Order: sequence, then C-alpha cells, then structure tokens
Amino acid sequence: MSAGGASTETFVGNRVMKKYLLVAIQYLALLVSSCGRDAGTADLFTGGTVGGGVGDVPGATEEASASLTPGDTLVNCEFNRPSDHPFGQVPFDVYGGALQIDNRPGRAPAVLLSEAGLLRDGMIQARFNLVEAPLHTVVGLVLRASDRNNFVLMGVNSRGQYTVQECRNGLWYTVMGLESFEASRLLPYSPPWVELTAVVHGSYVDFSVNGQLVQVVRLRMPALGAAGVFVDEGIRVELDRFTVIPDL
Repeated sequence: MSAGGASTETFVGNRVMKKYLLVAIQYLALLVSSCGRDAGTADLFTGGTVGGGVGDVPGATEEASASLTPGDTLVNCEFNRPSDHPFGQVPFDVYGGALQIDNRPGRAPAVLLSEAGLLRDGMIQARFNLVEAPLHTVVGLVLRASDRNNFVLMGVNSRGQYTVQECRNGLWYTVMGLESFEASRLLPYSPPWVELTAVVHGSYVDFSVNGQLVQVVRLRMPALGAAGVFVDEGIRVELDRFTVIPDL
C-alpha cells in the first residue's frame, strides 16, 4: 500500500474516532442533565430543601444543621393547641386544628423534621388537607432522616401518582413510583385530603394512601431514623395529624 493510501486511511480513522468520541461526550452530558429538574414532581427533585424543625440551628446554613438522633417515641399530634409543635420551631402556625403549611411563595420543597422517629420497626402516618395543591405537587412522609439533606421520601400527588425517592447529601435518586396507581386504587383528581402511612419492617416499607396499599418498597438499608413530612413548593396544605408508633 502506498504512503498516500496509508495517510488517507489514518485520516479517515481519526475522523471516525472523533465522531464516536463526540457522541460519547454528548450522551454523557445528556445523562448528567437528566439527573435533576426544577422541584415539581414529574421526575426527580433537584437542589436543596427548606423548612425547619429539629436539627436546625438558628442562623446556621443548611450544611451546618445538626444531625438528628431520634428517640423511639410514640407521637400522635392532632394540633389541637397552638403549642403543638412536633417539628420544633418552624415558620408555620398552628390553628384550626392543623399545622398550616403555606409553601406557595417557596422556591424549594419544605422538609419538616421531628425529634421522633423509629429505632426499630413501627408506623409513621400523616394526614394532609390539600387546600391549594396543583396536580403535579407532592406531599409526603420523610423517613430515615439524619438531616434535611439525607432522608427517604414517600409521597403522592393529586394526579394519583406516588413517588419514592432518596435524598443523599442533597442529591435526589429515584427508588420507584411516578406511575399511576392501579385502577382500583386511583385517587380522584384534586382530592380534598390524603392520608399517608408507612409501616416499616426492616428494609421493607408498606406504603399506603388513604388506607389502600400502594407499594411494598425494599430499600437498600433499614428505614430507621428520624421522621417528618415533606411539602412541595407552590402548595398550601393543612397537616391535620402526625403519628409515629414504634412496635412494642
């Protein structure tokens, strides 16, 4: 083969390699860009959270918030008194028999953490009255929280979809969900209220909505730790009840 032919083959080979390298770079960029989104619900949440509750230090940054060490405490708060604050000091008031969580001006989901949690198996439950909730917005239970950047979210939106996500060091990872409930369990659009229940047994969680079992979730590690609630941005809800019941 002549030197000219070899040079031509080398040139063509380099162009092919560059083409495949460019495709690989574009694919990697697509993967990175798809890992998050503006907080809303159709996919993963992205960015930090706001809220308050146990673990927050007045004037501290998100990174400086203290880690939570929950007690195996029985809690059944129905917010009958203005002094009922299972989440410590939060920027929301108790009146009308509920914690009034108005996150409409918020630019990030609100995560309210309690000093109560599970050190062994048990149940966590919350009932939300959906006062003003666009269809894609999520309310949920927070499990296995060590702080506001590390927890498991089990939530539901008023389109009849559920979501199970993990927030690890402020980054969101999907576990399962964001599919419609089975027909017999489908929530009506814009229901006036939802009751979420998580029954924890080891690494498994039975997740129910309004008394109907939606999913049995298997996590990578036991769902033990501090508990709380999650309220999406742009939503106003009343937290009517918050319950933590450890197994005896």
